[in-house]
Amino acid sequence: MFPSFAGGGPEVRTCVLINALPEFAHTIVSLNGDRSGFSRLERQEAVGFRSLENHGGLGNLRKLGAALAAEQPDLVVTYGWGGTDAILALRAAGVRRPIHVEDGFLPDEATEQKFARLQIRRIAFRLAATVVVPSKTLERIAFKSWWLSPARLRYVPNGVDTQRFHPPTDYERVGARQKFGAAPGEVVVGTVAGLRPDKNHLRLIRALAKATAAKPGRLVIIGEGAMRPELEQAARDLGVADRVVLPGGVVDPSDCYHAFDVFALTSNTEQMPLSVLEAMATALPIVSTDVGDVRSMLPAEGGLIAALGDDEALARSLAHATGDADWRLRAGARNRDHALAQFSLTKMIAAHRELFEKYSRPTRES
Repeated sequence: MFPSFAGGGPEVRTCVLINALPEFAHTIVSLNGDRSGFSRLERQEAVGFRSLENHGGLGNLRKLGAALAAEQPDLVVTYGWGGTDAILALRAAGVRRPIHVEDGFLPDEATEQKFARLQIRRIAFRLAATVVVPSKTLERIAFKSWWLSPARLRYVPNGVDTQRFHPPTDYERVGARQKFGAAPGEVVVGTVAGLRPDKNHLRLIRALAKATAAKPGRLVIIGEGAMRPELEQAARDLGVADRVVLPGGVVDPSDCYHAFDVFALTSNTEQMPLSVLEAMATALPIVSTDVGDVRSMLPAEGGLIAALGDDEALARSLAHATGDADWRLRAGARNRDHALAQFSLTKMIAAHRELFEKYSRPTRES
């Protein structure tokens, strides 16, 4: 159950799990009817879909719970703040305790949790069978702010398919760069994220303009969203419109990474971003704001991290990354090795299989 099944990290991870776990029958419930994230599913016809509106309020929660109870699910998995209401609705309807997956916060809670939401989380999360978090940052928040006990919490880091996301051959690299109009020898900075305010691509465009003033480089932003007109205008205002490419969203971004020399993440808030894992597996160096688990995800000398809000430091980091080819090769190789050793897709899938099997069985507590 998702507030919206669009194209973000939690939806991508869910598609990976559904593809890998055909022994379970899956139905996606989207509370706003968005099912655009289905594009990542290998067998779309085998996955059910329900659109159940939730307008808030006690009466609507009862309707939501009744609708879910009618499905007679063996297990419900809820996601994010929008799924918190569903936990309460499920318990009111007598449905077995759900698993709740918490990936982070909406943009309006990027720096601090809202008091009312914090109180609801403290209540609702105790009604879940377990709460799953993908980052150590969220694990600390769960203990300190949500008052969850270790028995009620499960840390499951994201995993990456290191066969699909791999260092490119020369042929793959040339073909990928040609798609984005990169000239031979031109350094390409890339990122993969929806065009939303919390991803702060405006920060990235400004950093590129400063970092590549002496030696021009190209920026490729893979993603779609409402911020596109503002980003295009910013690129024109900064005189880099001819070097900023916005090709839109893609179903499978794996070959896009083959065009990049540097992967950049300039978000205001993250937890354990899948895009960073994908870039690491592709042997790319990382330049990022200091958000979520990004710093701890990287090996020593695998990237450059700038304090959130210090845009001058970010521009300096990007200038170093785009100007030092030897550093890029060393950092990228370290990241590839680290992804292989620490962020196994097999382990992530096995952990979720174990959770699904455990909590879909009848228990006395349920």
